Amino acid sequence: MMRKLLLCAALLAILAFALPGAAQDTRTVTAVLETSPSPGDGATAPAIWVHPFDVSKSLVLGADDNLGLGVYDLSGTQLDMLEIGSVLATDIRYNFPLGRARVTLIAAAIEDAPIIYFYSVDDETLELELLGQIETGVSHSGMCLYHSPVSERFYVFALGGRGEIEQHLLDGSTGEITGRLLRNVNAGAETEGCTVDDDFRALYVSEGAGAFWRYGAEPETGINRTLVDLLVPRGYISEEIEGAAILHGADGAGYVMVSNEKNHTFLVYERRGANAFVGEFGIAEGDAADVVTEPTGFDVVGLSLNENFPGGLFVTSDDRNSNPTDNNNFKLVSWADVETALGLIPIAAADPRVGELMVSDAPAVIPDRETAPVPSGIDAADDPAIWIHPTDPALSTIIGTDKTSGLVVYNLDGSILQAVDIRRVNNVDLRYNFMLNGAPVAVVATTNRTTNSLDLFTVNVETRQLEAASSRLIESAVEEVYGICMYVSPTTAKHFVFVNSADTGEVEQYELTATADGTIDAQVVRTFVVGSQTEGCVVDDANAVLYIGEEGVGFYRYGAEATDDDSRTEIDNTALDGNLTADVEGITLYPTADGGGYLIVSSQGSSEFAVYERLGDNVFIGKFTIIESDGTGDGVSGTDGIDVTNFPLGADFPDGVFIAQDDLNIDPDDNQNFKLVSWRRIADALGLVVDTTVDPRLVGAR
Repeated sequence: MMRKLLLCAALLAILAFALPGAAQDTRTVTAVLETSPSPGDGATAPAIWVHPFDVSKSLVLGADDNLGLGVYDLSGTQLDMLEIGSVLATDIRYNFPLGRARVTLIAAAIEDAPIIYFYSVDDETLELELLGQIETGVSHSGMCLYHSPVSERFYVFALGGRGEIEQHLLDGSTGEITGRLLRNVNAGAETEGCTVDDDFRALYVSEGAGAFWRYGAEPETGINRTLVDLLVPRGYISEEIEGAAILHGADGAGYVMVSNEKNHTFLVYERRGANAFVGEFGIAEGDAADVVTEPTGFDVVGLSLNENFPGGLFVTSDDRNSNPTDNNNFKLVSWADVETALGLIPIAAADPRVGELMVSDAPAVIPDRETAPVPSGIDAADDPAIWIHPTDPALSTIIGTDKTSGLVVYNLDGSILQAVDIRRVNNVDLRYNFMLNGAPVAVVATTNRTTNSLDLFTVNVETRQLEAASSRLIESAVEEVYGICMYVSPTTAKHFVFVNSADTGEVEQYELTATADGTIDAQVVRTFVVGSQTEGCVVDDANAVLYIGEEGVGFYRYGAEATDDDSRTEIDNTALDGNLTADVEGITLYPTADGGGYLIVSSQGSSEFAVYERLGDNVFIGKFTIIESDGTGDGVSGTDGIDVTNFPLGADFPDGVFIAQDDLNIDPDDNQNFKLVSWRRIADALGLVVDTTVDPRLVGAR
């Protein structure tokens, strides 16, 4: 009796701590069952396998970081122990394509080694069958699986003890499992555990020292992350966090959880939205099992499995199996008891064997095509512009910048038509119907950082290639030329070019004029300062409006006429109440026949594209992302420049095309390039209009 009193007192001391901004409110539950002691005394992380036909035969797979991988039934009885070494973490995904079959994929990561083993379960014998293994580039401190709901690809995230996060693409098409590194992120601090919400494409990572982060799970989402929680008093983490898991409810309901190890508790957050904190619970001593201390890994399933777990199963490691004292083990808790303790409304469970495709606040589209890589390595591709052929739109081209060597002209199939070596160009834009030698021509303008100048070209319709057209070296007075966009006045039909600065926010407006010798000159007719660094811009010619981005702040609307002042209106920003994540990069315009249409802005920090109404107050509509697809190209991340046309470009793009620079060209791993997406895909994803009747070649026609 005295021993039980001491244990209860110890538990109360363990659970007593002050939540930030509120009184202590930690709830407790008791375990329904516990597993047999883990033979290696190294129980660390469990995963729940749900039987395909009879859920009462489901299993708990328990990692033992001293011995291997244990197999337990729902009564806690150990059925098997695979002595494969120090297994740190395990995870499960269903319906993995292995050859012509679909199998359950069970991953087991070896601690402090670069090996991950893969198994499946024989649903009759309940025995684990080895499928294969891969090597990663880190000594593991954590591991989790991801099944993309859009591309249908499977991935494994491998965490390293020094903050490394590797994402490997898993392929079983040949009947053997292979892995290929697609993404490498450094979290900046020691990582301990992870879990992925497949439906929302979100990777959650625990930094052991006290920060819980959410990353994008698609390989092209880059390094951008969102803080979910941190140490008290600013957050709810007491000292150190370890494993993480997700309770999947139907229609996106559910919870994200992380083990608050040193406080012997579990922190619970909303699965949706900004992961609002819900509550905290611990597992006290009960009639069936002792108190849980220093939990590391855990897992949870909301399905009714049997009479002991009618509302789902929560399984956690227990560092000290104290009653009776034995090797450590896993505790099995009814999820319904947790819901009651935290005052949660029971939710309809999602079946992990099936999964669901959520409607994201940033739906994903896939590329239809990609260009050949730019000739130069490192950070080189930047900004595209679409030139539409005057008689055969299928012969149109994409003019892209290579920031170390010049301009690259692509055919619509992505092949290179021409490379123009003028060294360090940055952005590019074009307009039609500039009168030169008595005939209308398309003028292409680019910023040349090598000469700090505005460089001008015309398009030769016969060859579809660029020809130099500057009458002289048109040097800029800004500190360093950067972004560029063109404008044709609806009142005067004059052609203008806006040039902005890399660091100072300076903007120059040039008027283009034809010279007697058949070249083009430019003179500054207006200057103003945006503020801090600016690059992306676009002009709505019909409405004489300039849209320009201030990279770290947001984007704005200015008057585009040379006689306009520098007053402006903010459209959106990168603050907490904004829809953009710094940097604000490329901006482009999709027109419709009624004078409406859409503005599209590259939100570089989140690898998303924000869409706004063209008219009125430029109301925000939504965002989309571009993810990888077999056969048509990898996804898009960290985008700089973008362009779009509503006009049909032959059989390949009958509904117009959106083009985006891709910062990480990872499949195959090569120099940066540009991705082409049919406008129809984007319109369908966001409920936008497809209107191919507006001909951009008519802008400025006389």
